[in-house]
Amino acid sequence: MVAYHLAPALVPGGYVGVDVFFVLSGFLITTILVRERAAAGRVSLRRFWSHRIRRLVPALAAAVAVPAAAVSLGAAVLRANGGEVEGSPWGDLLVGAGAQGAAAATFTSNWATVASGQSYAGASSPRLFENLWSLGVEEQFYVVWPLVVVAFAALGLAARRAAVAAGALAAASAVAMALMAAPGIDPTRAYMGTDTHAFGLMAGSALAFAWSGDDARAGSRGRAPGALAVGALGAAALAALALALPWDSPWTYRGGLLAASVAAVAVIRMVLVVPEVGARLDAAPLRWIGDRSYGIYLWHWPVLVVLATLLDGGRVQAPSLLTVVLTVAVTVGAAAASYRWLEMPVRRAGLLRSVRAGWRRLRDALGDGESLRRARAVGLACAGATVIGLAGWGVAIAPERTSLEVALDAGAASIGASASVVGVPAPAPGGATLGPPVPVGSTVPLTEARREVPGVVRLDPPASSDAPGTPPVAAEPELPAGADVTVVGDSVALGAAPALTAALPGIAIDAEVGRQFSAGVDRLEALARKGRLRPYVVVALGTNGAVPGAQMDRLLEVVGDRSLVLVTPYGDRSWMKGSQKAVRQAARGHDAVVLADWQHAVEADPTVLGPDGIHPDQAGMERFAQVVEQGLLDAVSARTG
Repeated sequence: MVAYHLAPALVPGGYVGVDVFFVLSGFLITTILVRERAAAGRVSLRRFWSHRIRRLVPALAAAVAVPAAAVSLGAAVLRANGGEVEGSPWGDLLVGAGAQGAAAATFTSNWATVASGQSYAGASSPRLFENLWSLGVEEQFYVVWPLVVVAFAALGLAARRAAVAAGALAAASAVAMALMAAPGIDPTRAYMGTDTHAFGLMAGSALAFAWSGDDARAGSRGRAPGALAVGALGAAALAALALALPWDSPWTYRGGLLAASVAAVAVIRMVLVVPEVGARLDAAPLRWIGDRSYGIYLWHWPVLVVLATLLDGGRVQAPSLLTVVLTVAVTVGAAAASYRWLEMPVRRAGLLRSVRAGWRRLRDALGDGESLRRARAVGLACAGATVIGLAGWGVAIAPERTSLEVALDAGAASIGASASVVGVPAPAPGGATLGPPVPVGSTVPLTEARREVPGVVRLDPPASSDAPGTPPVAAEPELPAGADVTVVGDSVALGAAPALTAALPGIAIDAEVGRQFSAGVDRLEALARKGRLRPYVVVALGTNGAVPGAQMDRLLEVVGDRSLVLVTPYGDRSWMKGSQKAVRQAARGHDAVVLADWQHAVEADPTVLGPDGIHPDQAGMERFAQVVEQGLLDAVSARTG
């Protein structure tokens, strides 16, 4: 999972590491409960839950407070230099920080994300504690599953039947995920729901029950070759899934994650049956990492987010090499410190005893005559108070909106202002604006500055010549006036609306967040039916889903003999290559259809995108408008040629 966040392009399916951990956790927790039941005749729920609190809470508290304080410090420096927190990368990280902290404290981060309606993959900005969703699933399992195990014991359920019951629960969870992750629907609920993502935990639990049976270990040596072969296949399957299973693919939720869990079960069983494998995996470096793996998981994401904001303008999806190296170093250091000075002391003495002992040591040090010891105590107390104070201040000043939300609101406002100029209604909810029919033929000159669009092939006029017999040079094409142009798009077009309305006054823009290609065609059909579709039509769709061939044919039919400019979509989504191909094929196959190549413009200069890697930043909005202008220029040339 850490590799997936640091280098998503190299391991696009690296998130399956969470599912491997779920299987391992289910196996270990169930084994602990079953062994306690066998040894003591009962399961002490109080002891189990207190041990979980000791194990989880201290490291979690530090991994939440320190990054929150670091972000608050960045916001404080920005404000001290006269900057605005809202709309800045630091402000983006503070949006919803209080709710994230509360969810972390109650181990409900997964449900908090689902309830907010935010998309795990398509968030407007990286969330500081986004990785804690899996910890929420884990802790909810820790609360409920011991009760189930106690119930199994009370019913006298044998180990083999308990394994079957756990397997049935795993199957039910996997089916629920497959049903909930319907095509065209954001999969966040299916991915983060405890009910829909419990199959890994249940699969590990089933293995634990099966292994705890008296006959499970009998003759395990005889089964070693088969277990070794199956385990090797499981390891190979996990590697393949990590390299080739996109998060947003429908097959991820219709068997992909379940396959990862089954493969993890095979690997764990191989370790159980073939002790030599376990001995090799217990080598000192791997054991050191394993002991600190919880802290590494907690720290790596907020550290990456903070460093990417500091060094890469918040572009977490494509961090620089320096950011990756520093993230690894800081994460390992923080996890090691947490393990030594927080986790282990609390696990040995208990949470309350550790707090009381720490307070006594601090009090004694402050009253000690030795100046060095007293100075250390004062420094430690001040550092702790500063961290807590900064974190609290950041929550207090957290903006209501991210920079993308600010940009989208500005886009909707600019659409409304543009609409009033040409006498069309105010924008509908979501930023949609409809315009009346307007006369054709108005044009505006294309400035040379607007021609310089990186990644876009220009339609430059031929050089003039005074040589005898030289045919007259055609006049340079001119842009249509904004009053002749209709734009139908999604949130990318909505965010760029201020630049579009500034470049083409009077333009009609109909754009909304999350719009699918088919919904965009529906809007175009409605505009055409009402006589409000202008002579030049710009379509900027495909960010939120595939571009079906039937819908593209329908779009061409709706546009008719008008000039059509198709904007090539861009983004790190599994369907994007297909969408880009569909748009390009449509342009190649029809004389009246031209491209506005936003894809190539971004590939030539990726810095025009904001932190989410999809929507343009301030400079990107201008670039998007330039790309659309170039497409309109090509459309004029095609129409007059």
